[in-house]
Amino acid sequence: MIGRNCKRLRQRAGLTQEELAERLHVTRQAVSAWETEKNRLDAETLVALAEALGADVQELLYGPGVVQAPFARYQRRYRVCTAISAVVVIAWLVMEVTLKPYLIRQAAQTFIPYPSIAYFLAVPPLGVLGLGCLIPSLASLWVDIRVRNIPARRVLLVLGLVGLCYYLVWLTIYLGLWPDFLYDLKPVQFLVQHWFIPLFTRDHELLRLGLLFISGGFLFLALNR
Repeated sequence: MIGRNCKRLRQRAGLTQEELAERLHVTRQAVSAWETEKNRLDAETLVALAEALGADVQELLYGPGVVQAPFARYQRRYRVCTAISAVVVIAWLVMEVTLKPYLIRQAAQTFIPYPSIAYFLAVPPLGVLGLGCLIPSLASLWVDIRVRNIPARRVLLVLGLVGLCYYLVWLTIYLGLWPDFLYDLKPVQFLVQHWFIPLFTRDHELLRLGLLFISGGFLFLALNR
């Protein structure tokens, strides 16, 4: 294990066996014997080898990359993500107070509901999705909440996409994008009657938009390496 790690660290440093041997004042054959694990390294040589490679002793013992740099607060990527998410959320809240009542009044006066419907379908979902992303992004300014396990990140990515698909399926039904023959199927009729129509009402906004909030957080954690 140490020999393989030594070779990987040497290659990472861009050194040949001869160059590494010169730094340690040993022969190339000695370096080759370490890498093939024909000779064992004592503690003093292990420390000297790590210094020559510009690595940590733990990387020699356990492999390159095991030593993580301390988490840096206020990283630029988190500041940018937090700022964008905050702008989306604030814009949504402002429009809820200003634009939404105006569109409702205009729809009542002109009998043209399309602007109000477009707002209903687009703005709150984007605002809730941004809010779901804002919370973990804001926390990342101070605390390292990265998920380092790759399978766990993949699971979070799938769950986040499922939440988005949940809303997109509902949206496609609302916009009538499904082929006509599907609407004649009893399962689809049951879906429309017991899922689509109830979610359209204001009393079910939490059920309709709640998964988007969770999706925002899951997608942030899945993509935050």
